[in-house]
Amino acid sequence: MMRWLAILSLALAHATSAFADDLPSDVADFIAERQQCDHFRGEDASDPARHAEITAALERYCRGTDARLAALKAKYSNGPSSAQDALAVFDDHIE
Repeated sequence: MMRWLAILSLALAHATSAFADDLPSDVADFIAERQQCDHFRGEDASDPARHAEITAALERYCRGTDARLAALKAKYSNGPSSAQDALAVFDDHIE
């Protein structure tokens, strides 16, 4: 099972990287950060130390992403459809 997850993770990372090459750099940067945010949003704290790590990661990767997402959607509203499509998958209000 772990081997399958590792292979899937590598495939997704490669696909995301290839897709990001076709995006404006500010959109690609946002996606990378927001994916980290979403990862930590989905984690459960198993103990107080892990809870502190998750809280710090949420602060680092999630703070301000609602406003950044809205700004990027506005900036690229008439821009490349790849940017619009890439941004459309993210929740607008997570903070």
